[in-house]
Amino acid sequence: MALLAVAATAFHVAQNTAQPVGGSISVPKMLWLAGAVLLWVVLPLLLMADPRLGPALRRPFAVLAALMLARAVVEGWMLYVSRNWSPWYGIAHDTLCAVVLVAFAAASPPGGGGDPHAPHPPVHLWMTAAFFAPEIYFAWYMQAHFVTHGAGAVYFVPDDVAYADVLRVTTIAVVCLALYLGIFLWRWMPAKGEQRR
Repeated sequence: MALLAVAATAFHVAQNTAQPVGGSISVPKMLWLAGAVLLWVVLPLLLMADPRLGPALRRPFAVLAALMLARAVVEGWMLYVSRNWSPWYGIAHDTLCAVVLVAFAAASPPGGGGDPHAPHPPVHLWMTAAFFAPEIYFAWYMQAHFVTHGAGAVYFVPDDVAYADVLRVTTIAVVCLALYLGIFLWRWMPAKGEQRR
């Protein structure tokens, strides 16, 4: 968590100071990016390795981790090398991830088929899928308001009154995500500590 916070802060400073490809990024967007990386990359990697979970819950998080890591490679190239990224690619990938997670959640047995005291039953799959909804909206907003390809590509929403509406929605999404992650981690981390004793 601390490492992610440091990385997010460093990214925010670098993006807004050096002005590399993509333009400046607002604080709400930086917070959303950090939360999304935690929810869709870091936690899936940790959950797929949690021995308290049965295969019914480890498998969907392994699939999500693979999808997100593949996206990082492909989109990283498109954003910073070929500069031909389109928000529609992000929307398609977000939709795919959400549908895959919902399918896994619908098929999961109660308790995930593992330790009945594990603090992440299939409801976590539903919640992880649900947070793709604001991400899809944000990608749609980018295609409607910014040029996202070529030398002058913009990938982030800056702190500007012209974008107050989307920044307000982002702030609400960040608060909801922070509350959910706080509850989830509060339940999961102590249980992990108990297991190590």
